[in-house]
Amino acid sequence: MKKFLRTIYRFLRSILFQRIIPESNQALKFNNDVVIEVIGFLESYSGIGESARLCALSLKDSGLKVKCTSVEPVFRKKSAFTWSQDGFYTGDEAPAIRIFHLNPPMMPPAIFAIGFKGYVRSFNIGYWAWELEDIPSEWRKALRYVNAVMTPSSFTTNAVKKHTDKPVITVPHPVDYNLQEVNAGIKSKLGMPDSSFLISSIFSFGSALERKNPESLIVNFKKAFVNHEDVRLVLKSNSGNPEEKNKILDLIAKNSRIILIDESWDRADVLGLIKESDLYASFHRSEGFGLTIAEALLLDTPVIVTNWSGNMDFCNEENAFLVETKLVPVVTNNPEFKESGDQFWAEVNPDSAITKLKEAFESIKLNGKPSTKSLTSKFLKRDCYAIALEMIKKDSGQ
Repeated sequence: MKKFLRTIYRFLRSILFQRIIPESNQALKFNNDVVIEVIGFLESYSGIGESARLCALSLKDSGLKVKCTSVEPVFRKKSAFTWSQDGFYTGDEAPAIRIFHLNPPMMPPAIFAIGFKGYVRSFNIGYWAWELEDIPSEWRKALRYVNAVMTPSSFTTNAVKKHTDKPVITVPHPVDYNLQEVNAGIKSKLGMPDSSFLISSIFSFGSALERKNPESLIVNFKKAFVNHEDVRLVLKSNSGNPEEKNKILDLIAKNSRIILIDESWDRADVLGLIKESDLYASFHRSEGFGLTIAEALLLDTPVIVTNWSGNMDFCNEENAFLVETKLVPVVTNNPEFKESGDQFWAEVNPDSAITKLKEAFESIKLNGKPSTKSLTSKFLKRDCYAIALEMIKKDSGQ
């Protein structure tokens, strides 16, 4: 019954809800006096939640009046923690600018909660992340009622720009705003010797397992490190449904060097896992940005990653071990990609994956972990949102 109701809701959302939302005709009023409202899952441990938090912190640090609105109640979702309003605007002045850190399928409920009258009184920006080279039809419909779009990567920007003349600006996540609290002792917590060579990878089952592609990492890890008992692989996930979780458990069965942790951790523990890892791995088929990859690099943890899609804005031969790929047709049952049609994503080359895993292991064992922060931070500017708003203002002739 729940599956049937979800199908009906998706149909109504795509066909009806996306069509009835009005477009605002407000010009962009951007200065230090106006209120900018950041709307998103501010109280959820997720990539889209972190995206909204980083936006709010960046704008506040630029000296702007920032109002934070968390949408967990709108979606009947329980808050994972309380987002502090310290330093943010909490008055009654209506926002001149709203930035929605919600992809188009999530925008209608948030806009309904604001009300159409309130919505058309602000300049409305959608901050969207997409993982293929073209956007779905529902996203194209949503372009009608936003005044501009921001995206985390040139990969997503190019996908959106195909369908609109409105401003579409690449605004990479200012990742280093939220890397201060890092818990130590994660290897000990997991019962591993400090001398273990730890490779970690973080993914959410809810983000399409085929896209995140942990199976490729598991298979190639086992082939690369047949005779290395001191090399461990930790897969940190959440939201695993039994079928997908069992797929992973079957792959790692009888291999004590590979651990799946499918539970919620405090952010400080997650960052601690990344920081304490000798190598962070992502063999994704596609990424809109690659938030955990950027976090690893800024925590001076070397990365081995797929050399395709959003992460290539800040990954290169200088700061990452890049795995070769070939483009293959998208195959997935995830409803998010139901319109993938004849689109492609990247398949990791097994020979390249094994070679690069061994190369990374040998290099790090011999020379220690290289510093990757300085090679990455130049791509991820702290004041990126203020810069993007100035760009939109300039483009509109103001």
